[in-house]
Amino acid sequence: MNQERRYRRLLALYPRDHRERHGEEMLGVLLDGTPSWRDGLDLVGGAIALHLRRVFGLDGQVRVRDVLSIVSLLGPLVILTGAAPDLREIAWWVKNDAFGDMPITQVPDAPAWGAWAVVAVLVLFGQRRAAAVSAWIATGVYVAAESVLSTALFWRYEDAGWMLLGLFTAVALTWSPGPVHGKQFVGTRGILLALVGDAVAAAVLAVGPHVPAFGFWTRGLGPGLTYAALALGGYLACRRVRNRRTARRAVLVLALPAFTFLLDIVLVTLIGPPLYWISAIDFVVFYGVPVLIVLAGMGIPRLVRKSLPS
Repeated sequence: MNQERRYRRLLALYPRDHRERHGEEMLGVLLDGTPSWRDGLDLVGGAIALHLRRVFGLDGQVRVRDVLSIVSLLGPLVILTGAAPDLREIAWWVKNDAFGDMPITQVPDAPAWGAWAVVAVLVLFGQRRAAAVSAWIATGVYVAAESVLSTALFWRYEDAGWMLLGLFTAVALTWSPGPVHGKQFVGTRGILLALVGDAVAAAVLAVGPHVPAFGFWTRGLGPGLTYAALALGGYLACRRVRNRRTARRAVLVLALPAFTFLLDIVLVTLIGPPLYWISAIDFVVFYGVPVLIVLAGMGIPRLVRKSLPS
């Protein structure tokens, strides 16, 4: 009995669905054999290996086309959260009755967010091809606005996530079944939750600083709250997806801006400014690492391996 309890504790390390399908069978095989200390090591090693295979999508149970379909629907909506700082800037000029005097350099990326708003409308109406073309245009406008019109804002590391999310969204709209297919997973409620996340983020940065009761908190915590609203909106929007692993992969893509924001904070705190003196390292960390994580999470290495000649 003690041996059975020990094996059951070790089997609890495996994913729930695996335990439900194979747990009793594995337990029976273990109890029928001669107990050995290697049995425990094999169980722990097998659990770790299975979790790693699932994290990196190596078991083939994550359908990339489904993940991209969800991203093609929610990506254009979630990415509009990035317009919140521009709305805050515009709100300041409007409050001071000087909107007509506001220079474009105050909101250099405004054309990009306008383009993404067009993409969002096209997506909501199921116009995948037009949305895909507009998404690539919006991505190009963002790169141009951030790198040309502003003082190298394109290389601000907290903005890397917006560029990456825009790029993955354009890819999803181009090479996936599209937003109509994505809506079958998240439903109308998922769309509304994504839009609520945008509204909360915009309210935090644009309205919050002008409300005396919240002004201090939103000025200090505004950016963090914005990314939190983005990540939470994406998470809630994907909760209705039955395949939880597919949902988690979609959230991983949608939360790219929040990930790079947190990465920026962690690296500044742990390493400090010297990191930013080596541009090649900056580029790899803030652009290469998130891309590799997303590709690995969707099992792209497995697909590439299968396509290679044996």
